[in-house]
Amino acid sequence: MLTTKSLTHLLRDAAGILALLTASVAAVPAHAAAANAKVILLAADDVCGYCAAYNATAQQYAKEKGIDLKLVTNKFDPAQQAAQVDQAIAQKPAAILLWAIDGTALLPSMHKIQRAGIPLLLTDVLPDQKYDTLWAQYSGGDYEAEGRAAAHLMVDGFKAKGYGTTGDIIEITGYVGQAQTISRQKGFQEELAKIAPGIKIVGTQPGNWDQGTSTTAASGLFTKFGKNVKGVYAHEDAMAAGAIVAAERAGLAPSKLAVVGVGCEPVGVDLLKSGKLYGTVLQSPGDEAHYAIDSVVDLLNGKKLDKLRYVPMPSVTAKDDIDRICKPWTTAAR
Repeated sequence: MLTTKSLTHLLRDAAGILALLTASVAAVPAHAAAANAKVILLAADDVCGYCAAYNATAQQYAKEKGIDLKLVTNKFDPAQQAAQVDQAIAQKPAAILLWAIDGTALLPSMHKIQRAGIPLLLTDVLPDQKYDTLWAQYSGGDYEAEGRAAAHLMVDGFKAKGYGTTGDIIEITGYVGQAQTISRQKGFQEELAKIAPGIKIVGTQPGNWDQGTSTTAASGLFTKFGKNVKGVYAHEDAMAAGAIVAAERAGLAPSKLAVVGVGCEPVGVDLLKSGKLYGTVLQSPGDEAHYAIDSVVDLLNGKKLDKLRYVPMPSVTAKDDIDRICKPWTTAAR
């Protein structure tokens, strides 16, 4: 028969064992230790300069953080990426880091990842946020905010070139239908209509994030609208470079146009310094890759993540400290 004294000792011992078990469980991170954890990064192909810099930086930084990062890329093909998601799920990684080629087309794949019980982090592309229960966090650019910043740069550029706040401009976009394209266009057009309704977008063509394609696209617009064009908004510095080539071929001096890009890319830095590009908005692949890998580490260590984590996006003109703001891109071989 248990006495009151023996019962007290028994309860005390049980409490001690429970405390030890609780401490042991608490010492183990929620998703296993970040060190040597296998993570799969599904991203865009190195054919895109920004993508190449991002991929190289992500792999280097993951190695520093002790993450076993496997990089799988595709050439902007959502169907191929959906198949890559299936293959990634089969490997049962500690987490998947997804640069969705098409944020809408990849939603079914995100549902598959969730059903498999694999934590998902998004980078660079943010789908409709009504589906945000599918991912732990998005890190990358705020594309509408970049578009709004570009609109202010355009107005500043018009004033700097002596055009006031009235005139025609053309727009060179990314791939039609992509989240980045839609958001940068929306932010720019809405903000421009608000702050300078006299500046009109008379023509828009996709440059598909490619300088050569953008040269062709801008050439057609310059042919159609000629010397009435006073400015160019390109969704990326490389596409702004293509538009500048097209302007020169059309007999227009780029330095007399208000040309605005996005990225603070190496080609953009050169054009800023030459006076051919009026301004750009920073979105660094290095910053984006660091943010993404830091999110992976935090996730694996069981830390609470905010749903959104945006990279720095200051506006940059020739008057600013370009070399300090527009950091060099990582190009080391992987």
